[in-house]
Amino acid sequence: MFCKECGIELPDNSKFCPNCGTSISDVIATSKEADNEQEIIVMKGLCNRVKNPLLVQNGNAILTNKRFIYLKHNLAKTMAIGVFINLTKGSYDFDIPLDNIASIEDGRQGISKTIIINTKDGQKYNFYVTNREEWKIHLQNTLK
Repeated sequence: MFCKECGIELPDNSKFCPNCGTSISDVIATSKEADNEQEIIVMKGLCNRVKNPLLVQNGNAILTNKRFIYLKHNLAKTMAIGVFINLTKGSYDFDIPLDNIASIEDGRQGISKTIIINTKDGQKYNFYVTNREEWKIHLQNTLK
């Protein structure tokens, strides 16, 4: 289960989110009111956000049956632990509800292939992910 406010994974038997303090009973009530379907993880893994040709932000992503969650690594942490940063989850940055995704398309960052998520409000999010084809298939399937 994930916190409705900040998106982090919640420990079992928690009464409050350890990151933002949201009451778990509020989260459960909110998600039940929304559509009576429990949020489940479809896929998760390394995910770098391509902000522009010169800026790529290291992080992780979680795809659930309700949203795409991006967790970023901050620069200080990256500098401190270097390549081992990919062993950590990162901090919640943002999520995109599946009902706000207009389309998924192929993109590029240099010679690497990326996935671009286009939202209904006109935003474009470009991500480099490991197992790109698998991510693309799961994204397309969850949108159906």
